[in-house]
Amino acid sequence: MNAILAVKITVILSVSFFLVFLAIRKPSLSGFFEKASLTGIFLFALFVPIKDGFAIFGIIFAIIFFIAFRISKRDFKLPYTVFNNPVIIYILIVALSFLWTYSFSDSINEGGEILYFFAFFFTAAELLNSHKRIMFILYTFAFSITVAIFYGFFQGIFINALHSANRVTGLIGNWDGYPVQASYGIVLFISLYMLKFKEINNKIINNKIINNKIINNKIIQNSLISVIIFAGLISIILSKARSAWIGVFLGIFIIMFLRSKKVFVTVLIIIFVFNAGFLYASKSFRSRIFAMFNPQIYLCEVKGHGDIESHIALVESAAAVFFEHPLTGVGVGAFSKYFNTHKNVHFPDYYNPKTGKKEYDTYDNWPENGYMQTLAETGIFSFIVLMWLFFLGLKEPIKLYINSEDAFVKKMSVMTAGMSMVFYGSFIGISNMSNDQLTDLWLLFLAIFASVLNMSKNSGKNY
Repeated sequence: MNAILAVKITVILSVSFFLVFLAIRKPSLSGFFEKASLTGIFLFALFVPIKDGFAIFGIIFAIIFFIAFRISKRDFKLPYTVFNNPVIIYILIVALSFLWTYSFSDSINEGGEILYFFAFFFTAAELLNSHKRIMFILYTFAFSITVAIFYGFFQGIFINALHSANRVTGLIGNWDGYPVQASYGIVLFISLYMLKFKEINNKIINNKIINNKIINNKIIQNSLISVIIFAGLISIILSKARSAWIGVFLGIFIIMFLRSKKVFVTVLIIIFVFNAGFLYASKSFRSRIFAMFNPQIYLCEVKGHGDIESHIALVESAAAVFFEHPLTGVGVGAFSKYFNTHKNVHFPDYYNPKTGKKEYDTYDNWPENGYMQTLAETGIFSFIVLMWLFFLGLKEPIKLYINSEDAFVKKMSVMTAGMSMVFYGSFIGISNMSNDQLTDLWLLFLAIFASVLNMSKNSGKNY
């Protein structure tokens, strides 16, 4: 078992037992437990784009105090969300895969992360139960991702990422996690600040509060948000993470398509021109994009890893593992261990830039594709259930967006749809269900939507 995970489990269990004892003996502390759990969610939102370790601490903090909160309230039911059925079934399949896994230690590592990510999802869905709490968490993430975006933007300039093979990694020091987080941030800013709805505009007109000061404030706000979005898009490009770029495209497109077909076409043209400019100006960006269609380009232009061939081979290898174990997979997290000991499964190779020859590729810890990893590790039933969750993560926000007349509900709905598209796009090459920088963020936004949906239903009207 991973030493860090062992420490996490030990701390969680020790503190949980103490808090359970305290919650049983002193139910009057329920208010304290609730606020402490909310503090954990706040810490996660604050640190996830800045310092991953602190963000994970926030998740654990939120979970253990939430358990104590529910026990102190003598409420042992699982919080209800519209996503409960696929989530519960998926968790059960992941847990059952421990029984037949090819590597129990790897299953504990990866499966354990998946389990406490979903525990965090239920915690957030239950506690972020008011407009004030939701907006506080969203503003917190907006602040932290703004800091990360500007750091990434200037980092790209200082390392000359435009004209070299260097890649932007952001404050978390991760070239694949950072650009997806920046994509989430862009969707958040567009949804909260750039989208305007008739209800808000009519309210302002009716109260006769439109004046030069408000108009000027709006211009300043929109200008600042536009600068942040622009810096975010640039830093995503300079990270050279293709699946993150796919994700942010999908996220922006669905937001604009829902809001206005005319705006959708306009944004489509702007992004096309924007990319054409970078393709012309940056040889390294151009090589990574066109390498998707001709793997040799990446090798020839930047003298580096023939990564597309490796990606393809990893996906083929995951497919081979899946066809050998289509129903159960080899166990969550066990792909790498199974892969290393079954030489009949095709193993990918790569171009060594020093020799110019294909060699054995040791980067085999996962298939670099969340969809194929799910099939290979937990089988076809797990994949179907996960796609069910993905489908609901898009369908329910769109449905609520169409049916609601409330501006806040519309913003949260369109935001969630955009976040889901970012995640699904990044799942092609960066994300997987145990990615503690990306999956837990998506689950946080999904939990916020689930809470908004519950509030809307409980209000008896369009919230």
